[in-house]
Amino acid sequence: MVYNNTPGDKIFVSWSGGKDSYLSLLLAKGWGLDPACLLSFVGSDGHSRSHGLKTEVLRHQASMLGIPLEMKKVSWESYEQGFEEAVNRIKAEYGLTGGVFGDINLEEHRQWVEKMCRRCGISYNLPLWMKEERRVSEELIRRGGKAVVVAVRSDLVDQSWLGRLMDDQYIDYCLSKKISPCGEGGEVHTLVIDGPLFKKPLQFRLGEIKHGQDRSLLEVIPVYPGLPDL
Repeated sequence: MVYNNTPGDKIFVSWSGGKDSYLSLLLAKGWGLDPACLLSFVGSDGHSRSHGLKTEVLRHQASMLGIPLEMKKVSWESYEQGFEEAVNRIKAEYGLTGGVFGDINLEEHRQWVEKMCRRCGISYNLPLWMKEERRVSEELIRRGGKAVVVAVRSDLVDQSWLGRLMDDQYIDYCLSKKISPCGEGGEVHTLVIDGPLFKKPLQFRLGEIKHGQDRSLLEVIPVYPGLPDL
């Protein structure tokens, strides 16, 4: 783990809606950092850049966590500029001094985070840094976090896992296939639907499976209490 802020500091959490950003949020709070907001980046199609989730899913999730969600529309080409603009804005709005990121062991990701945070004049924190990949998923489960598989690399992971919880059975499956149990190589992406900090579990239904070049994405549709499920 890497912490460059001190307990009590206000920070944002780089937010995908998946298990790594959620577990980083839990660990950062346990360290004593104060998460003032979540920050997500979305494409022009209205889906998150990282996990392909609809923005309304992320908003619903944030409301269940009780933490404000900030979003910035970017393309891959404008990502650095968009990151800088978004962080400078929320830094001033919330009085932030740092950010929390869910990177585990990809050195080029750490270098990018360090570069961009230095450029924005904030500290960076990596609660999961160099944690054994199997332990990441095991800790999520041990802490009571529930994450649904919403995307798989179809050349590595069986499509039947879409819509299922990332659980001990999934970890065993990955180990038998000799792939990362936490999806560090992009094997899977997840959506956290319940766990510590959630006021209520995320309510949703599953939609269509969309297939790309080597990836299958499961549509997740939020269901709002008190409203008809259309």
